[in-house]
Amino acid sequence: MKKNIDIIVANPSGNITIFVKTPVPRSEYQTVASQLLAMKELGGEQVAFILQNPQIEGIDGSMEMCGLEFCGNASRSFALVLAQEAGDCGTSAKTVLVSGCDEPLTVELDMDMNTAKIRMPNPVSCEKKQECTIVDFGGILHIIVEDLPPSKEVFDLLKDRVYEQLNPPAMGVMFWNTEEKKLTPVVYVKEVDTTYFEGSCGSGTTAMAAAFSLGREDGTYSWSIPQPEGTIDATAVVKDGRAAEIYIDSPVDVKPLQTVEVEI
Repeated sequence: MKKNIDIIVANPSGNITIFVKTPVPRSEYQTVASQLLAMKELGGEQVAFILQNPQIEGIDGSMEMCGLEFCGNASRSFALVLAQEAGDCGTSAKTVLVSGCDEPLTVELDMDMNTAKIRMPNPVSCEKKQECTIVDFGGILHIIVEDLPPSKEVFDLLKDRVYEQLNPPAMGVMFWNTEEKKLTPVVYVKEVDTTYFEGSCGSGTTAMAAAFSLGREDGTYSWSIPQPEGTIDATAVVKDGRAAEIYIDSPVDVKPLQTVEVEI
């Protein structure tokens, strides 16, 4: 059956996210998302579904990623979408509930600059190994590797090792070029069995900040992390040699609401 659905396309530093406003049951997430991602004119890397929840005190909106994973870029983009719909001006803030995260997240917004700054959930663990750093957020696990070619072959090798031992909803390999100081994020979402070389990655940027924070003296540190399609700024408050708070920030371009036809 063909159905018209309303969508909003947001671009946070190249990590293009398609938000579905029309209610869609979870059982149809994958069917709808695969069709939206196949629409080349949208340029989407991931799909999120806005939930039609009754009002929850202190919460401005709720959304779920297609694979029920966590995504920092989508979370802060969603907050900007809500603020634009509410007609907010100047500085603003929205509190959102998102998949893959147990607690509400607050996003600070500058409506004049279209920037969205979010305090990211702290990693469940951040452990430096001999050949990599593993940062686990619960809703997504990232492996940071240095100076390896950002290839599908390397990614698949690491993915196979991860899923032999663990079963995360999503995982990423963050290919960090130490000479160019540039990140190439590659992310796999199990539920929809998709792998993307992403334009940028919010949780991956957070993982980098957590790794950079290991062993540092107490204080506040900031990094600008260039990625294939844009740069995301990360700030970490370090206590006892680890990041106690991590924030990411960058502009988000939100396109007007549009309607597309999908088969359900």
